Amino acid sequence: MFRPPDRDRPSPFRHLRLAVVFLLALVVVSVMGNRSLLRLYQMHRDQAALEREIDQVTSANAALAEEVRGLRTDPARVEAIAREELGLVKPGELVYEFRSVSPTPAQPGGSR
Repeated sequence: MFRPPDRDRPSPFRHLRLAVVFLLALVVVSVMGNRSLLRLYQMHRDQAALEREIDQVTSANAALAEEVRGLRTDPARVEAIAREELGLVKPGELVYEFRSVSPTPAQPGGSR
């Protein structure tokens, strides 16, 4: 016949509620916090940005190393830099400087 619910026996819904609370806590911990999924995503983005920066610095370093090698082995290159950037000349050379002349502005109401 009809049997009243036993108060000493845990209901199956109590276990289900406990499992749901545990799963929600697990989700919150995995999404938030120091070792969370969000932090992991941010760290992957930071790693990609740092790898791009390393590539740029490596290529700039290679270009500078090539320039240093060229300056050590090519005296004509050193001479060209000395002439262009420092304005040096060889003994006995004549230097001609040309200055640009700015045009004078037209006088309003000038000649008729």
